[in-house]
Amino acid sequence: MRLTVDAKNTKVFDDVLTEEEFQTLFDYYNRIPLVFKQVQGEWNKVWSLSDGNILVGREILFPIGKTPPLHPEDSAMIPMIEKISELLLSTGFFNLDEIGGAIMTPFCWPPGTGLSWHNDSNYTGAFTFYTHNYWSPEWGGEFLTVEADDYIIDNKKDINWKVFDNQELYDVIMEKGIGHFFHPKPNRLIVNRGGERGILHKVSKSTIDSRARLTFQGFIK
Repeated sequence: MRLTVDAKNTKVFDDVLTEEEFQTLFDYYNRIPLVFKQVQGEWNKVWSLSDGNILVGREILFPIGKTPPLHPEDSAMIPMIEKISELLLSTGFFNLDEIGGAIMTPFCWPPGTGLSWHNDSNYTGAFTFYTHNYWSPEWGGEFLTVEADDYIIDNKKDINWKVFDNQELYDVIMEKGIGHFFHPKPNRLIVNRGGERGILHKVSKSTIDSRARLTFQGFIK
């Protein structure tokens, strides 16, 4: 387990699980039930009409720093939850006395899917853990970020993500036109600060010949 990127609002950890723990988690992921987001009813408008059809599993709640009671069939997640809790606390982004815990959901991103530019202003922070066992740098699916402290100056801090016309947000991003990208490397954890001053980010669309991208997406309240 190692800290690979230590940025102002984003930290990246690699080799989070041991090889045995990761393989056990990957095997578990292959067995869990997943449904297309569309069947859940109301459109969650952070998802653009062009982002594609994503599959999701059931949500898991856990207090940061503690292992939640899990059904025995979910025991493969325990090492991941314990290490994610440890790393979330190590970032210095979050005050344990001010947060209620984390909610985590398994996602399957089929080839040709992504997520448009947005922020996590409704949350204290967020994290992504990559569960697939291989990824090619030719397949896309990168996590793209701009550090919002550098982009959203005081007179622009009220610019929010909009459903049908995001030109104001795009103009802010393009003022400098630079940022960071992170490949969806297996056994990698990306943690980002949320809130008004957190990062702006997106997931680039994967190519049509990629494998499915498997993630656990988490939000910190």
